Amino acid sequence: MKRLLCSFLLMFVTLAQAAEPRFDEVVFFQSEQAMLEKQVKFEEVARFSRKLQSNIWNSLKKAKMPVSTGYVVIAVRADGQVASWLDMEPALHEYYENEVLQAAMKTPPFYVADGSVVFGIKMAIDTPKHTRKAKPDPKEWKQARKQLGNTDNVEAVVNAAWPE
Repeated sequence: MKRLLCSFLLMFVTLAQAAEPRFDEVVFFQSEQAMLEKQVKFEEVARFSRKLQSNIWNSLKKAKMPVSTGYVVIAVRADGQVASWLDMEPALHEYYENEVLQAAMKTPPFYVADGSVVFGIKMAIDTPKHTRKAKPDPKEWKQARKQLGNTDNVEAVVNAAWPE
């Protein structure tokens, strides 16, 4: 009986320490009209978003990490490639950042006829409060903008920051 009780207590302690990512609003970098011109179907984007969130949750379900808030940023290109970046405060440990980015890149893409579709999803880890930032700005994008001459063209920035 004592062993059973100890097992349950250990299970609850383990569950209480696991990271719990929460997701909130989606922020698009392109207008609805621009996305329609790229033949993006919003139902496919919604399915992609749900699968992405599930993949990220699964990648962190056994992690123990501090509270963090920000965005996971996604780009889907017409060639079917998916890239992702994080804009989190405080920044995630490199290992967990890589886990999240890999989970995002493994999510099957939605159809894009031309160019890229770029959006961010608010993400909070182990807190119900989400970031107050209106739009994400990952550090890789800041570097890409410097190289490009501070352009506001999000597709050019994404292409310059695209992970190899």
